[in-house]
Amino acid sequence: MNRTPHAGTDVVPSPGTAAAAPAELVERFLALQPRIERALDLGLPTELRRELGSVTAHQLEALGQLPATGQTMRRFAAAVGISGAAATALVDRMVAQGLVERLPDPQDRRTVWVAPSERARGMLMSYQAWRRAMMASVLRRLDVGQIAALVELLDTLTGSEEESPPAASASLRITPPSAQSSRRDADDGS
Repeated sequence: MNRTPHAGTDVVPSPGTAAAAPAELVERFLALQPRIERALDLGLPTELRRELGSVTAHQLEALGQLPATGQTMRRFAAAVGISGAAATALVDRMVAQGLVERLPDPQDRRTVWVAPSERARGMLMSYQAWRRAMMASVLRRLDVGQIAALVELLDTLTGSEEESPPAASASLRITPPSAQSSRRDADDGS
C-alpha cells in the first residue's frame, strides 16, 4: 500500500513493495543489519575454540590464502592484501606459533617462501568445515534460487566477481622450491 503523497512530493512506496525509494531501502537495510549480524554470529564450539587456541581471525584468513605447497612472501602479501612489511610481521607471529614455516628458495637467496605447518592445515580444515556447516544451517531457510541471488548480490556488492581469491586460483599456485629444482633437474636430463 502506498503512502498518501504530500504536496510537491513523490509517492513513497511502503516497505513491502519492490519500488521503494532508495532512501527507504537504505533505512530498511540498516534496520536489518543488526539482525543479519546476529544470524551470522555463530559462536565457535568449545572444542574448536580449544583447537584454535590463540590463533586470530586474521591469521585464519591468511592461512586460508596460503596454498598447502606454500608460496613466496611477495605473493602471500598480495593474496592477503597487505604490504610486504606487514606480511613479514604476520609471518613472524605465525612462525612463533608453529602455524607456518619459512623456506629458502634454492634458486634465489633473496626469495623466501612461506608454507603452512601440518598443525595449521589441520586447524584450518576443522575451522572451514565448521564454517561450511554453520553457513549451510543459516542458508537452509532459503531455496536454491534465493541462495544463488544472494551470492550474486554479495559478489556485486563486494566486487568479488572480478577477483578470485589467489589461493583458490590454480593459476596462482606455485610449485615449492624443492619441487622446482627436481623438475628442472628432470628437464635438464631429457
